Amino acid sequence: MLPSNLRYLSHSVLFFIMGIVFAIPGVTFAAGSSFSFGFAKTEITPEVPLRLSGYGNRAVVYEGVDEPIYIRAVAIKTPDQKICSLVSLDSIGFAGAFVDRISQQLKKQYGMSRDQLVICSTHSHTTPQPVEGLSNIFSTPMTDAEKQASQKYWDSVETRILQTIGKAIQDLRPGKMSIVTGKVSFAQNRRVLKNGKWTGFGVNPKGPVDHSLPLIRITDTSGELRGLLFNYACHCTTFGSDYNRLNGDWAGYAAKYIEEQHDDIVAICTIGCGADQNPIRGEKDVAKDLAIGHGRAIAVEVARLLKQPMQEVTEDLKTDFGVADLPFDRPSEMALKKSLESSRPQVKQHAKNMLAIYKENGQLPESYSAPVQVWKFGNQLTMIFLGGEVVVDYVLRLKKEIKSDSVWVTAYANDIFGYVASERMRDEGGYEYDFSMIYYNQPGPWDKGTEELLMRRIHELVKQAR
Repeated sequence: MLPSNLRYLSHSVLFFIMGIVFAIPGVTFAAGSSFSFGFAKTEITPEVPLRLSGYGNRAVVYEGVDEPIYIRAVAIKTPDQKICSLVSLDSIGFAGAFVDRISQQLKKQYGMSRDQLVICSTHSHTTPQPVEGLSNIFSTPMTDAEKQASQKYWDSVETRILQTIGKAIQDLRPGKMSIVTGKVSFAQNRRVLKNGKWTGFGVNPKGPVDHSLPLIRITDTSGELRGLLFNYACHCTTFGSDYNRLNGDWAGYAAKYIEEQHDDIVAICTIGCGADQNPIRGEKDVAKDLAIGHGRAIAVEVARLLKQPMQEVTEDLKTDFGVADLPFDRPSEMALKKSLESSRPQVKQHAKNMLAIYKENGQLPESYSAPVQVWKFGNQLTMIFLGGEVVVDYVLRLKKEIKSDSVWVTAYANDIFGYVASERMRDEGGYEYDFSMIYYNQPGPWDKGTEELLMRRIHELVKQAR
C-alpha cells in the first residue's frame, strides 16, 4: 500500500520519483540487483634475463624461460556500483609503495578507494627480484646494469597491472559467484624441531598444516563459467637455489592447467598462510616434474569441486583496509657492531645499514605498519588479506575465531616486508622468527605480543568493514 500522499499521483510522476531513488549512490534493492564480474590476463615475461629472487646465493641472471609469467585480475562491480579488483602477480612479492602508486592511479581513473584494491603475489622463488623489497637478499649484490634492467621491468609491470585492471573493468558483465572448499595435500610443515627447538628445514609430519583449497567460481547469468579463484597455503619453493630458470612454480602450473581445461578462462591463484610450509621437494633434475605434479593436483581437485554443490554468494560486499603497527625486538648498537664481524655478507650488510640508521636517527624504527585488508560478503564469505610471509598458525586461528560460513585468508598481499611468525615460534626459534628479517633489511624480529596485536587488528577490520 502506498502512502496516502503518493496514492493519487500519476503513474509518470511516480515512476520519475522512484527512478531518482534507485539512482541514489549507496542505495541498493534486492529485486533486480546483481554483481558483475570481469577478468583479464597479461603476460609479464621479461624481455631480457634478470636476477631471480628467493635465494641469497643466486649471483647471475636466469639461464632461460620454462614458462611465461602473468598478471591475472578480476573486477567486481557491486549492486551499489562499487568497483573492486583482486590482482594476482607471478612474483616473489613487492613493497607496499608499489601498490600505493597503483591505487592512487585507480582512484583518479575509476574512483576506487584503497580498500577496493588488493594485489597479491604467488611468491614464486623462480621469478624476478623486485626493486623494492627483499633489498638485502643477495650475497652477491646486483650490478648497476642488473638494477637498471630490473627497474625497467618493474616499471612495465606497474603499467601493465593498471592496464589489466582496466581490461577487467571493461569486461564487467552480470554474473553469479559461488564458493566450495576442497583439499590438496602436497604442503608440508618445514620446521623440524627437537625438544621443542628449531633445528633446521625439512619435513615435520606433526607440525600444523592447512591443506584446504577454497575455490570461488564465477559464471555469467546463464551459468557459463567465466573465471575461478583458488587459494592454497604453501610456499612456491618446489625449485631450490640451484635452479636458475624463470618459472611460476606450482601456482603457475595450477593456473595454466585449470585455464586449459576450462576453455582458457582466467584462473587466479592466491597464497594462504604458508610461510612455514614447503611443497614436496626433490633434487634439481626432478624439481620441474614435481612442480608440474603439484599444479596438476590442484587442477584435478578444482575439476572435481566444480561438479560439487556450491554456496552462492549473494550478500553485499563490505570492504576495509588498515594497518597493524607490529613492534620490533630491536638489536642493540653493540650487537650490531659485533655482527660486522660475520662471515655472511647479508648479516654484515644488515649491520652496516642498521648502524647507519642509528647514527642518523639515534635509534632504530620501533614498528612496521603491516597492511590488513578485509572483503566481507555478509556471513557467507570473509576474505582477509595480510601483508608479509604469514605462518600457518594465523589461518588456523582465524578459521576458528571468525564467524563466517567461509573464511579465506591470503598472505603475501599488498606488501612483502618480512616474515610474520607466531608467538610459539619465539620459544622454538629458527629461521622464520630470528633470522629471516636480515634479508628484508628490517631491524630485527617481532617483539613479544605481536601475534595478539595483529589478531586484534584483523578482528577490528572484519567488524568495521563497510
